Amino acid sequence: MYAALSENIKRRMIQELRAFWATDPKYKDSLVPNIQGRYSFKERPQQAIILKNSSASPFQLSADHFQGTIVSYCHLTKVSGKNGTSIEWVREDSRQIQKNDGVFPSAPGIYYIEVRQEGVDWNNVPGGSGPNIGDCPPPGSPEDTGPASQGTTSGMCFYVDPLLTVIDERPTLLTPTEYEVSAAKFHQGSLQVFEMPGNLPLFEGINYSADATTGKISLVAPLPSGTTLSVDYYYAGESLGPFPVADNTANNTAIPGVVLAFGRRLYSGDVMAVVVTERREESAREFGGRWEMSLDFDLMARDVYAQGEILDKTLLYIHAQLRDRLSFEGIEITSITSGGEAEEQYDENGDDYFYTASLSMTLETEWSIHLPLSRALTRIIPNTIEQFQAVAGLSDEQIAETGSPTTLLMAENLGLVAIQDPWFRDRSRNYEMIR
Repeated sequence: MYAALSENIKRRMIQELRAFWATDPKYKDSLVPNIQGRYSFKERPQQAIILKNSSASPFQLSADHFQGTIVSYCHLTKVSGKNGTSIEWVREDSRQIQKNDGVFPSAPGIYYIEVRQEGVDWNNVPGGSGPNIGDCPPPGSPEDTGPASQGTTSGMCFYVDPLLTVIDERPTLLTPTEYEVSAAKFHQGSLQVFEMPGNLPLFEGINYSADATTGKISLVAPLPSGTTLSVDYYYAGESLGPFPVADNTANNTAIPGVVLAFGRRLYSGDVMAVVVTERREESAREFGGRWEMSLDFDLMARDVYAQGEILDKTLLYIHAQLRDRLSFEGIEITSITSGGEAEEQYDENGDDYFYTASLSMTLETEWSIHLPLSRALTRIIPNTIEQFQAVAGLSDEQIAETGSPTTLLMAENLGLVAIQDPWFRDRSRNYEMIR
């Protein structure tokens, strides 16, 4: 965790300094290429800013790092038989939700994401030749210039196969015993039928039969007067893709309203799933803390006045612009100091020098991980499935003779006992009672 966090902070600071000095006509050609994280030069540059080293110490915000429970429309889950390492995390895309008048733009369901490595003609893929999807350029494009040391994976793409959810739907009545769901067909084995009111489950093969290809439900007998059917099921949506993807990139277009963050463990054949719910639910537990980090920079130039100008402008930029902007992202620059200046001989055979200065920065940044909660409560039924199955095929006369187990049972019969706090129990019998 420390290595990943510090590496990203260092990379971000280098990018920010490069972007700032790229606007300076005097130094953009000579300085910007030499703003780097290591002394990786064959010979001394004329001007450079080098991020020399970094260190960090952790701060615990709670004893077990627990921060709270995340409530969201979406959460990430694994698929049986797959490693599930390609996607690091998923989040809501608040901008898309806001543009959609506060309504989540994707239908509830399970969105299966499969990563593949294949030759894709991105010019024939919608959006492939236009703006990049997320931060990932189409593999092989002029923008795909990331070095192999950064883990760029070329030729990778992913597909999205939705399995959409329908909860508490009233199917269309065709005949007293024939019904039809609105999706015309449903995913085999996902149909659940309930008699309303009461949420009394009906069982296939006992109370009804169903055809997944036509979406029709056939009851063994008509429903009693004053009752209706309610069904839950999944149905397959339209497959989407391919979408280009690379290591350490994000995508927010494949599933509208969801940000998919791909890490550095991307591999072909991996399958993961994103669960989207109709309303915000408890989706994960968040654990986190804070790191205090120190970054040390070396600034060098062949000219003493250029060295002083680079140092002053860098300090002013960090204080006046970068500090406030990073604060909104959770990166707090707490202090920045300038060290001593020095000169070193550039050429041993001549009287030629280069001049250096040091810059130290202390910042704080937070870290967090989400542990998904992949269970959701969709219905509450009054009894156990075993009790309902026991009476599913009985007639009304048989139920009357045996006593219906479909009625609500008393808590004592279920073995449930109310929680009693010993401090507050029987308080009326002690001396503290006010009469």
